[in-house]
Amino acid sequence: MRHFYFLILFFVPLLSQGQDVILQTNGEETKGKVLAISPEQVTYVSGEAGKTDTLQLAAASVFLIRYANGTKEVLHDPAAPTASEGPTLTSAQAYEQGRLDARKYYKSPAAFWGTFGTTLVTLPAYGLGGIVTGAVVGSTAPPATRFVVPDARLLTNADYVSGYRKQAQNKKLGQAAAGYGAGMGAGVLVTMMIIAALFNAH
Repeated sequence: MRHFYFLILFFVPLLSQGQDVILQTNGEETKGKVLAISPEQVTYVSGEAGKTDTLQLAAASVFLIRYANGTKEVLHDPAAPTASEGPTLTSAQAYEQGRLDARKYYKSPAAFWGTFGTTLVTLPAYGLGGIVTGAVVGSTAPPATRFVVPDARLLTNADYVSGYRKQAQNKKLGQAAAGYGAGMGAGVLVTMMIIAALFNAH
């Protein structure tokens, strides 16, 4: 009983000063006195006559609060994109963004070093192993799990993933070609050094 009188003494004067209006995302309006706002909930005192109950609403369900003094506070705009939706791009924009990000972020050192190594090993056969390895590596599209992206939400966009994969595959092919060239160059250099050493030994 004492608790009830405590609520009356403290909350009724607040209500008499004017009521706040809580507008929910479904369009429903609730009148009362807002006491506290947290990321999870809005706590308020009911504005209905004769009621002094302390109530809560999920913060995610509240669009805005219009305070008795005329100020407004937007908590959740249903028209705004949520974190799970990611940036809004057209199909062409998403594809091109994927290609740009692949150029900037995608790395495939295995394509270079794998081709480099097999080129050296098969140098007597003109690096044929490097050619085969490079062709296989370049024709294999990288899985999305290997993509390095600035925003993980972009991976939910099929056009972005398609553009990224296409450019990433081109980069793998280019790195494989660089590995073959480096392998042939290194092999020729080593061969020349061996020949020179044998010539000087005689």
